[in-house]
Amino acid sequence: MDTKAWTVWGISELQCWLGHRNPTSNSPSGHDAEDCLDGHLACGIRHVAWDLGRSVLAYHSDLPAATCYGLRPMPSEFKAAARATEAIYRERCQLRAALRHARANGMTLYGRLCMNRHYNPGSSYRSQFAQNHPEWCEVGKDGWLDVSRLCYGIPEHRRERIAILTEAVNIGVDGLHLDFCRQPPMVRYHSAFVNGYQERFGHDPRTLTLAQKDDFLKWCAYRAGSVTDLLRELKAELQPFRDRWQRPVPVQVRVPNDGFEANLIAGLDVVTWCREGLIDELALSELRWLDEYQQWDDAPYIALGREHKIPVYASSNCVPKQGGEWSGEVNPRGVNPLVLARRALRSHEGGAQGIALYQSDTGVQWPGVRDAIVSMGNPQVLRSYVNDPEVARRYPITKENAEYGMDNHSAEFAKIHAGPGAPHNGA
Repeated sequence: MDTKAWTVWGISELQCWLGHRNPTSNSPSGHDAEDCLDGHLACGIRHVAWDLGRSVLAYHSDLPAATCYGLRPMPSEFKAAARATEAIYRERCQLRAALRHARANGMTLYGRLCMNRHYNPGSSYRSQFAQNHPEWCEVGKDGWLDVSRLCYGIPEHRRERIAILTEAVNIGVDGLHLDFCRQPPMVRYHSAFVNGYQERFGHDPRTLTLAQKDDFLKWCAYRAGSVTDLLRELKAELQPFRDRWQRPVPVQVRVPNDGFEANLIAGLDVVTWCREGLIDELALSELRWLDEYQQWDDAPYIALGREHKIPVYASSNCVPKQGGEWSGEVNPRGVNPLVLARRALRSHEGGAQGIALYQSDTGVQWPGVRDAIVSMGNPQVLRSYVNDPEVARRYPITKENAEYGMDNHSAEFAKIHAGPGAPHNGA
């Protein structure tokens, strides 16, 4: 691993390119994938994790069970803007269009899949696969049905995710980006986990909290094994592609940088993934989701990456933290380009191989933020930008914008508890 390498990764969703656009942008142009990638190129970003979808897919899939934007009955409640967005997905495959444009312009394009984000029944963002299998929905600690996640202890769910990823590879993406930041925890208290744990260890894991830390983390490691199994199965499925093409098909994962214990509680056994060679790259996000773990630090991940020769891309985010429940609207008062640039410079000085710039689709459009992003491509230019007194004068740091760059899903309502307390949000 080249410790001096520095790469700015854009993490882009075409829907957000349109939905978070600034007033000078137009509505769908007919070449929106190309416009979005050109926006990245104009900011010096040549590596992009391109959206494959969450529950519903954002490309034209041949998988028989897939639900795809634009290729499904349009819900009657869709507003005009949403109908226009659906139309751009119906008229052509935006993934294939993005790949053609990326190749023509020397860009690297990974396919990004949100790994366990299925929304509520009746939502236009929920796939038919999730809708048809309520028995596979995850279960909360107190027995309530967590319909937004499916259980990774169910082999059919793992196969559904892997089929999407391998189809994207077959279509031609350069690598894969598995996003485990949407939405932790990946695993909870489905009977597929609880029953097996009780049989093996003789007690009910639903009685455990951080007050019994060793036993609780043993339980977390047990259920996290299902996500590790997914990565093992994915590696086996990717091997024929690697053998046929005689080239790597890198697997990049994105996880919160709140520490390996918190990751394990989320179902993410990052240390085992690295030790077994199941991942090739690691991207981070400062996501505030677990109440008892409120420290974020790239350093342990960078050290782990060095040990296993895995590049680590530090946390960054172009969309500010949302206030209250998600509205789909950006709060511009929480934006400060200087804060974002300082984050990137700290990451470089801390030994990261680059940054993972989530919602880059939005950042490359915003005046001011664009200038900060342009500076990030060259650490020397970035340092000059950060130390420029004119930039400091233009972008005063306030309480409201001082944390710009943290994960925008870090809203208070999203927090989950691992310790004693109300079991409804128990991790």
